[in-house]
Amino acid sequence: MLTVGVEEEFLLLEPDGAVAPVSAGVLGVTDGDERVHHEYTAYQLETVSGVHTRLDQLHDELAELRWIASHAAGLAGARLVAAGAPPFRRGPLDALTDDPRYRQLADRFPNATMAAAGTCGCHVHVGVADRDLAVGVLGRLRPWLAPLLALTANSPCADGADSGYGSVRYEARRQWPTFRAPEVWADAEDYDRAIEALISDGTALDIGGVHLLARLSGRYPTIEIRIADTCLSVTDTVVFAGIVRALVATLIEDVRREHPVERHTAAEIEEGLSAAARHGLVVRGPQPPGKPPVTIADQLRVLLRKITPALGETGDAVAVHSRLGWLCRHGTGAERQRSLLLHDPRPEAFVSALADHTAPRPTTARKLAWAA
Repeated sequence: MLTVGVEEEFLLLEPDGAVAPVSAGVLGVTDGDERVHHEYTAYQLETVSGVHTRLDQLHDELAELRWIASHAAGLAGARLVAAGAPPFRRGPLDALTDDPRYRQLADRFPNATMAAAGTCGCHVHVGVADRDLAVGVLGRLRPWLAPLLALTANSPCADGADSGYGSVRYEARRQWPTFRAPEVWADAEDYDRAIEALISDGTALDIGGVHLLARLSGRYPTIEIRIADTCLSVTDTVVFAGIVRALVATLIEDVRREHPVERHTAAEIEEGLSAAARHGLVVRGPQPPGKPPVTIADQLRVLLRKITPALGETGDAVAVHSRLGWLCRHGTGAERQRSLLLHDPRPEAFVSALADHTAPRPTTARKLAWAA
């Protein structure tokens, strides 16, 4: 069974929605928990899970980490919020964490760093030690990135209002020159040459600064899928991790059986991603004339059919399909954020509601099945 681990990025906000650059103080009260880290700006935190084979155990650790970070944020006078971008453009948005590498990034890429300041993602790592095999998977991930983005879109708000996008984060991060889909590489050597070229020509600062939507991790023997906004709830994160792991397992078999790679141009991939960032799982605009309507939701259904055998092998099929049914009824993170904003648009109420969804207070029911 493939292993899975998750990195989640969060915002620290004042009760009125302004960014709260207090991450140093927050980390000072987490009792040295090495799973909680600073991030690019001083109003962000990152949590890093351990390595898991069972999704219920991943769920419990992520819930614990969110509660630790939320409690520490409260002691520093801030709220921990899981949103892909700051919902209010208030406060010192350019407040960088005091780190030499972050200052280098800001100096070399000033437009990108400012445009993407405070954007928060969810990165899922799936253990694949064979780098040639992992590179084969990367090329086959390309057509599935759009439905994965639509499923996890969770940044609809800008300046305290509905932006019209499901993922403002995706649009903001496009300023980074390497924020794009992976290519189809022949093998790990070919992949390494491409990464080295991006660094040598100044397109990226270092390996960690290559912001591909899916890549080989520079630290772990994993494939790292970086397409998602940080998810509003723990359960959203875990179902996404389960889908990603099943997709990687399925694509590994495609590589081993030498199934041909679906060839899509960069423009076609980008068009699908832009549609997912704007519309999520539904298409709100007019359909192309003379063509049957095809939504991102249709692509997601095809994806689920493809990965259901792999979900069955890990015992996750029932839980994942149940949670996806819930999402169809209640909406993705972006749709739920819109509902919260419509219910009470006051900044204090909206921030409080987001924080409550991010890290609910632990209860005796916490050990129930994660998809319940």
